[in-house]
Amino acid sequence: MEFSAPTMVYQAVLFVALYFVLKSLVFEPFLAKLDARHQRTRGALEEAGKLRDEAERLHADYEQQMAAVRREAAAARDEIRRQAEEEEQQIIEAARQEAARSLAEAREKIAAEAQATRAALAADTARLSEEILASLLGRRS
Repeated sequence: MEFSAPTMVYQAVLFVALYFVLKSLVFEPFLAKLDARHQRTRGALEEAGKLRDEAERLHADYEQQMAAVRREAAAARDEIRRQAEEEEQQIIEAARQEAARSLAEAREKIAAEAQATRAALAADTARLSEEILASLLGRRS
């Protein structure tokens, strides 16, 4: 294979012509599609970044709202507990008062029964004393 000047010029012209044909038919469409693909990928990444930021913001909002709800629930629970304790104290106090009243009534009833029993015993004692005395005197006389 010999390299002569006309062959070299012919090959150079053929190379340049083929370059321009391939440039317009293959290279430019390929590079355009590659650039478009790169742009879509970059756009998708940017959109994903925006969505990630939005998700983080929504998560932060959610956490703040949940913290507020937890605080409200804790306050409501404490209030319910406080009311239950107050109600418990009122019930206990009412039971104590009822027990004291029942005890006082029972003591009064017992005292009245004891007084009635003493009175009955006193009457019976006097009657029995008279019977015993009469019996003793009746026998001796």
